[in-house]
Amino acid sequence: MRARHRWALLAAVLLMAACTDSSEVRSPAATPTLAPEPTATLSTATLPPPTAPPPTAAEVTTTSETTRTWTLLAGGDVLMERSERLGLDPFASITPALGSADLSVVNVEMAISERGAPHFKEYVFRAPPAAAGRIAAGGVRVANLANNHTMDYGADALSDTVDLLEGAGVVTVGAGRNIDEAYRYRILTTEGGVSVAFVGASVIVPSGFTAGPSAPGIASAHSPERARVLDTVRAAAAAADAVVVNVHWGVERNPCTSDEQRTLARELLDAGADAIIGHHPHVLQPVVFTGDKLVAFSLGNFIWEPRQNMRGETGVLQIDFDGDRVVGWTLHPHLTDSDGVPVPADSGPRVDRIRDIIAGDCGPHAPPPTTTSTTTTLPPPTGTAGI
Repeated sequence: MRARHRWALLAAVLLMAACTDSSEVRSPAATPTLAPEPTATLSTATLPPPTAPPPTAAEVTTTSETTRTWTLLAGGDVLMERSERLGLDPFASITPALGSADLSVVNVEMAISERGAPHFKEYVFRAPPAAAGRIAAGGVRVANLANNHTMDYGADALSDTVDLLEGAGVVTVGAGRNIDEAYRYRILTTEGGVSVAFVGASVIVPSGFTAGPSAPGIASAHSPERARVLDTVRAAAAAADAVVVNVHWGVERNPCTSDEQRTLARELLDAGADAIIGHHPHVLQPVVFTGDKLVAFSLGNFIWEPRQNMRGETGVLQIDFDGDRVVGWTLHPHLTDSDGVPVPADSGPRVDRIRDIIAGDCGPHAPPPTTTSTTTTLPPPTGTAGI
């Protein structure tokens, strides 16, 4: 079991990454060059449980050579109903290409299926089966399904979503046919031999979406289910070199973080997470870098319906690791076009706003303090970022 810093130490060294004059937002450390299309492997088995109820996992595989440095590319919310209907490849212009890193992850916020009936809520999202192959071809290795739209068309559609993505070579986390599948972690091993565990959980949980012992659904991070999520992170930290947690949380359209987000981030880091990738607000939120761990509170709409202003501002987050330590990060700005497809951007007032928000200067861009989340009322933003 690898050694872990306690949260008290992390809190003492928290600092925000500074912006540069370039078109990218960078950490203070230099940004390493991405490796040329490395690969990763996944094996499937069950790990003995640390506590009850037991999280499940995949066994670690290794290679003959060990390279401790590796890179993760991450994007935000992905909805492909429009792009599939128009026959577009929404990954074509993304820079750097998601497949150019050791590993990559996005939040798939839709059912991928032609089966099922819509859930009784205002917005329901899905895309045809071909979307799964498009996601895989776009270089995505891991898809988070712990969100408030994966179950929009019911259990059969969720089953199709998992099967289609896994069949295309994309590992899924955060949802499944039962509670064990939904709350399990998955381990991928980089070409250099670093084992990386992925976990998915959602604070935004519509009625009937939580997975049960024999009921399909998502991994809820609400109490009392939050305890199981934290147990899963602890087990993942014991089994893998590094742990990446995807969390669906926060206040929609608000670029500032909530107390709820910051509290959960502390708990996840203390349980063993090395990087936390957030989504749900549909706008960017700050990135906090502690010196060896990182929290990206929200990566915004990555592939979506056409959106203007902040909801059309996004990016590819590049996180550079040395084993389990985050040693640097870069946000590559993108703007969604008239079809909701991300296109790289290097200058202009919208890119300036991306820099401000990611660096923590979110207050000037926040909406009035009456904004509420989907599940709970939160205090107004402070205008500064932190954990």
